Amino acid sequence: MIRWFLLGAALLAGARPAVAQSVRPDTLLHPTTHAPAGEAAADSLAARSLAQALRKGEFRAHVRTVFMATRNRGAAPDYYAHGVGAGLGYETKTWHGLQLGVEGFFLKNLYSSALAAEPGRPESRYELSLFDLEHPHHREILHQVEELWVRWQPRPGLQLTYGRQQLDTPLLNSQDSRLSPNFVQGLWAVGKAGKATTLQGGWLTHVAPRSTDRWYRLGEAVGRYSMGVSTDSSRADYLGHVPTHGLAVLGLRRTLGHGGSVQAWQYFADHLLATSLLESTVAFPRPAGTWTASSLLLWQRGLAKDRDQPVSQRYLNPGEQARALSGRVAYQRRAWQGAAHYTRLTAHGRYLFPREWGREPFYTTLPRERIEGAGDVHAFGTTVAWQRPHVPRLEAGYGYYNLSRQARLNKYSLPDFHQLNLSMTHAFSGAAQGLRLRTLLAAKWGADRATYLPARAVNKVDLQHLTVAVDYGF
Repeated sequence: MIRWFLLGAALLAGARPAVAQSVRPDTLLHPTTHAPAGEAAADSLAARSLAQALRKGEFRAHVRTVFMATRNRGAAPDYYAHGVGAGLGYETKTWHGLQLGVEGFFLKNLYSSALAAEPGRPESRYELSLFDLEHPHHREILHQVEELWVRWQPRPGLQLTYGRQQLDTPLLNSQDSRLSPNFVQGLWAVGKAGKATTLQGGWLTHVAPRSTDRWYRLGEAVGRYSMGVSTDSSRADYLGHVPTHGLAVLGLRRTLGHGGSVQAWQYFADHLLATSLLESTVAFPRPAGTWTASSLLLWQRGLAKDRDQPVSQRYLNPGEQARALSGRVAYQRRAWQGAAHYTRLTAHGRYLFPREWGREPFYTTLPRERIEGAGDVHAFGTTVAWQRPHVPRLEAGYGYYNLSRQARLNKYSLPDFHQLNLSMTHAFSGAAQGLRLRTLLAAKWGADRATYLPARAVNKVDLQHLTVAVDYGF
């Protein structure tokens, strides 16, 4: 197993970072080579005819390769995998406010250890998610049409997109840290109310979750990932038993003065859940540096009504609630930035939002772990980052997560644990513009090994994990 960690380090060292540009601290996002939804093309660039809109359309492409390796403690199995993916997209020029877009993507397992579950060997958690979770033995090339949309701008400041598209909101998002991210299908609208306010939302019916090779109705997708346990500690089995028809989303974002902002979001999935989120950020510039304070509040209520349904087949119990508070205080001075975080999930119930739809936005959440599915949680964390122009961004993050031992408040049976992440992100410029490299080393260990069964902790705690990802977009 050690040789695979050394190979990952060699991949990192072999990428000579000549000239680089500043990049934000993200989680392995794919390179963006086209304007995101909400940015309208200038009128002066609009095509004068349909033929011109098609002929002068733009192609875009990106290639991504990811290496992962996990080393578990003691006699527990180790895993490694290396995959590659490539996509080609095309967008027409705008014609009478209309625009079309399409993108296809394929990915391939280049080599890996055994990733599927075998007698005495549990299924890989991280490495298998590079490929197809539902068919762990497949080694064939996977491919699908990821984007296929029509966009209409009836007037400046308003844009409507219908079809298959990539979206990023606090809860529904691309969770983009594998070979291919999440995509959704439906209608999405973005409107500007002045320079400071953006209103967006829509109705979504289908999703293509990362680590799968097909599209599902939103309800059909719930349970494609690990389902954990039900509130009565029985094995959860709600795949195929979630009757929601779609997800309605409404969000408002507004900037407030210098460095301040607020956003409010509402998510409603019939017969499943209603979730509200409010986040605010305030900056306090000082001669010696800038202080920033952020807070996030979340309320959730289960909308299931069938009380006769077996508990194991319920994603959320009728009337089940969840409440969360997450806060952050950050300080930045020249190239240095430090932050302290805290998250509290109350004991009212488990915070649940389908992992197949997106990733949680709590400030204490670190790459390679999340606390979705838990209640009665106290999480503490801190991050330190350093970055100068034209050099890699270096970042370290630490978190301690105190979780409930009750099944009704711990869906994935996670013990209390510590996590330490070290990462480096580098975006190249000059002749290598479009190339991006990131490495992540994560270590997780149980806070009190006497309180959990080591066999149930495999791939959850007491492990070291390495990811090396290289992107090239053009």
